Amino acid sequence: MTEFPKKKRRSRTLTPKGMATRAAILDTSHEVFKAKGYYGSSIAEIARRCGISMGTFYQYFKNKDQVFLELNDLIISRFMSQAESLVIKGLSFEGRLREVLKLLYNHTRNNFAFHRILGESELIDRVTIAYYESIARYFRDFLRSEAQAGHILPLDANMLAYGLVGICYFNSLDWGSGDERFSREKVLNLMLDMVQNGISGSCPWQKPKKRELLELPEPLPLHSRNIEPTSKGEKTRMAIFRAAEKTFGRQGINRANIAEITREAGVAQGTFYVHFDSKADLIEGFVKYINHEMRREIERYSGRMEDRREAERVGILAFFRFVQKHCEAYRLVPECEMINRDVALWYYKKLIHGYIHGLKQGIHKKEIRDLPAVLLARSLMGFTHFVALKWIVWNTDPNAGIPEQTAKDIVQFILFGLKGEES
Repeated sequence: MTEFPKKKRRSRTLTPKGMATRAAILDTSHEVFKAKGYYGSSIAEIARRCGISMGTFYQYFKNKDQVFLELNDLIISRFMSQAESLVIKGLSFEGRLREVLKLLYNHTRNNFAFHRILGESELIDRVTIAYYESIARYFRDFLRSEAQAGHILPLDANMLAYGLVGICYFNSLDWGSGDERFSREKVLNLMLDMVQNGISGSCPWQKPKKRELLELPEPLPLHSRNIEPTSKGEKTRMAIFRAAEKTFGRQGINRANIAEITREAGVAQGTFYVHFDSKADLIEGFVKYINHEMRREIERYSGRMEDRREAERVGILAFFRFVQKHCEAYRLVPECEMINRDVALWYYKKLIHGYIHGLKQGIHKKEIRDLPAVLLARSLMGFTHFVALKWIVWNTDPNAGIPEQTAKDIVQFILFGLKGEES
């Protein structure tokens, strides 16, 4: 769409009517962004829904970017105002932690649609990293202060801050009908318990020594049928998936086109349509392919672990290892939440189904604490997901990865929480 020419305007003081119009444009833009995503939205759609002309839009905003950035600033400002107004002085540590966790959980739920928009890959460098850094800063400062006072372990506060964001995000996600649901108060209490005490149950186990925390066992061998595709058609489909991983990773789903993907794969466009009906069909197939690859890789490392706590430790490390190897592909997971919510939900539910089963077994054996397996699975997935985004996906260093001490702190936190293991 061709935008109106941008004319230099003198700054002016808005009348009450002008302020109301501007606020209405912001509110309408927010609704359009939530429904269509940033890149799927247009000024024409915003103006139409708001009941104004495009000329009127340009009286108040230069372009779509300005509207989105002002919405971003507004949501951050609201969070900061709420954080500053928290009254936690005089409360116990648990009381203080409860209040700041409640702040983050409510903020995430109330702005969940906006958080989804931030997953669009083209926004990551411009807005998303700065947004989450603004939120994480508050929790980083809080956790460092509590550690200095001796109330919690001196774990990596930055890692914990992003992990808490992930826990709240995945417990705010609509998991669809048929999945176990909890009230806000129940979710908050359960998250508080897990964050303080971790997941390790009462059953004795041979804990890994500190120097062994980051060791991975020899992976289970791949079955020959899972190593490489055998038929010509399977090989072509796999080549397209691998080309899509590179092309989507470089350009994002929105901007990548079929011609570039087929060129990367070394196949004709006609061949593409033998295997996929459309770009949307490719996206769905690609997400399922990555999901299968990730589950297979994690199972290869954690599958022979006898204690569920050891399986969790190994599984976490294998997950980060996989994301490092497939960073460009994993970048598309949050992007899919906006572009195709059904596919994104399938991705998360496929992962969580087996996870819940394993955790329930661990709870039955008392290797895992007696908390709802559904909430544990959502929380742990959210924690590792956001840590992977922060340290690997959003990191421009070509050798990006989880620092050794941070990885040790992750394992320590998940097993024993902020309070640490009882002596």
